[in-house]
Amino acid sequence: MKSKLLWLALMTLTALSLTNRSLVAQQSGVARPMVLSAQVPFYPPLARVANVDGTVHVKVTTDGHRVVSTQVEDGNKLLAAAAEENAKTWQFRLHESATFTVTYTYKLLTKWKGDPDNPTVVLRFPTEVEVSTMHRQMPD
Repeated sequence: MKSKLLWLALMTLTALSLTNRSLVAQQSGVARPMVLSAQVPFYPPLARVANVDGTVHVKVTTDGHRVVSTQVEDGNKLLAAAAEENAKTWQFRLHESATFTVTYTYKLLTKWKGDPDNPTVVLRFPTEVEVSTMHRQMPD
């Protein structure tokens, strides 16, 4: 009996959570188009050598299929140029034109497994992009 009540409570909480997310999305009025293709983002070499990491916000406007304009809202200039250029390559499933903000997060890590020239990229289209690579130490 306890397990049935626990299961029912869990299902109710899950349903409420999903309903709340749906209402928030509807209230914000922001359509989130589906990305069909994009170039792979990279860690700017100059930013890596200068040990620059951080977050960049890029406002993207689409025409219903492609990006028609981008505007960097904030972030380091070395990272912002790469983020904006990457966002310009995105193409979408047909949708109503939309404007939304993409958060690009660039991370330099001290512990790295793998080739430092091949960063790890995590895409959470269409609003989040994370690029991580090895922290480059300056030679002595």
